[in-house]
Amino acid sequence: MDCEPVARASRLDVISRVMDKILSYIVALLLVAMSGVVFGNVFSRYLLNTTWGWYEEVSRFLLIWIVFLGAVVCMIRGDHLSIDLLSIVFSPRVCRAMAILTDVLVLLALAIMCKGAWDMAIDSLASGWVASSIPIPYGWVYMIGPVSAVLMFIQTLIKTAGDIRSFREVQP
Repeated sequence: MDCEPVARASRLDVISRVMDKILSYIVALLLVAMSGVVFGNVFSRYLLNTTWGWYEEVSRFLLIWIVFLGAVVCMIRGDHLSIDLLSIVFSPRVCRAMAILTDVLVLLALAIMCKGAWDMAIDSLASGWVASSIPIPYGWVYMIGPVSAVLMFIQTLIKTAGDIRSFREVQP
């Protein structure tokens, strides 16, 4: 009895899938927390005639983290906006080369983003600047910038490896 070989996923694909799952759960958890905070304040305001003074800042901070981590999830899934007009005009080999060039430019932009976001977060932590209603330093809120940049950098390296592999497979 002959068995057909099962295609094994590469280690990089496994890393991408694991990152996607973990980040998706974290984003979902943060969304539930943000919804709970906002709903809790609405409940408190209209039924208990009292408001939570801290709910707006906490929900804003959670939204910031949701957006940045959601951008990483979108990058992993390839859901970011792209222009595919050039893929119609050029040959598959040229398209693969352009994908590699794009990956390199994205890596450069992410390195710049990481450096700038890290500097901003560290400066905010060093200044001791905290939120007005809760004692959360803004540096910890801003730390999502370098965290998301590093995660997107890793994902772009994985994508670049796949693009290089597919470039080698395409016939000239």
